[in-house]
Amino acid sequence: MISATQIRKGMIIRLDDKLFRVEDMKHITPGKGNAIVQTKIRDLNDMSIRDFRFRSAEKIDRVVLDQKELSYSYQDGDQYYFMDSETYEQIGLSSEFLGDVIVYLVEGESYSMESFEDKPMNIAPPMTMEFEVIECEQSMKGATVQSSYKPAKLSNEMEVMVPPFVDTGMVIKVDTRDGSYIERVSK
Repeated sequence: MISATQIRKGMIIRLDDKLFRVEDMKHITPGKGNAIVQTKIRDLNDMSIRDFRFRSAEKIDRVVLDQKELSYSYQDGDQYYFMDSETYEQIGLSSEFLGDVIVYLVEGESYSMESFEDKPMNIAPPMTMEFEVIECEQSMKGATVQSSYKPAKLSNEMEVMVPPFVDTGMVIKVDTRDGSYIERVSK
């Protein structure tokens, strides 16, 4: 059991004998009254999302999950297939289950899958990944670095704000937690 203030995005919690994944959370401390934790949670049975509030002193049942490394193999329609590197078993996950992780799928890359009683609960890409810039605006001469980030389209169809020195054809490192630019990769 954990305190409601220890809830974090991506955790799996149990409420009324159902499992939920925390999609978003905010710790709200009003000037008057008790603090609350406002969450968006996804029911892992029917994949519906709902808002839920916890009192900050409330105790929550956190579910401990089994973890294993999987390698992304291929896509077939709405299903994305991963291979367990120990057993060579193929695991198919739907695009609805994967959500935002789909933009980070790269063939052969390793991903961390969490499961509960052999049922997949969550999948996470590596903390950082490298992608090629396929399209970006030309930087303006005399623009300062602090205020002149520009949009760039990456090889995974994602759009990221990058510094002015980044050009088409360069490879950059992206933080997969929030989709932000980290650094240019020299190859």
